[in-house]
Amino acid sequence: MAQQEFVIHRVTTFSSGVAQAIRNLAQQEGKNYKDLSDGEVKEMIESPLHFLYLARDTKSNAFVGMVLLMVFRIPYVRKGYIDDLVVDEKFRNKGLGTQLMQRAVDTAREKGAAYIDFTSRPRRDASNNLYEKLGFEKRETNVYRLICDYGEI
Repeated sequence: MAQQEFVIHRVTTFSSGVAQAIRNLAQQEGKNYKDLSDGEVKEMIESPLHFLYLARDTKSNAFVGMVLLMVFRIPYVRKGYIDDLVVDEKFRNKGLGTQLMQRAVDTAREKGAAYIDFTSRPRRDASNNLYEKLGFEKRETNVYRLICDYGEI
């Protein structure tokens, strides 16, 4: 059986197809999904702090994964933050999550990030195993959230 092949590229231009792919993948994140407007998708793509990557399956030509990296300066260092790593359910366990994370890590390093943070729910065993395999270390920290806008997230 041939190995699954993916092409990962940074999204730098808005299109309705890209916006729909992002919406479709984001829906798989779970109950906290909120439909994104075209304006919100454009905002992510056009921000100089955001690096949004989409993965396309070379056989079906479908978008099957994404990751969003933010790189920004805080008072003492430049840091990276990864959010919304999503691999389509049908394409999981094929190495795509690893490829997407590696692309985000490589970009963070290229942009001078001293470190990269992100969060993952404890119940996501496969995801947490992947992050540890990639060299990420679990931190002892408190995570706080204040809901400012549109209900429970």
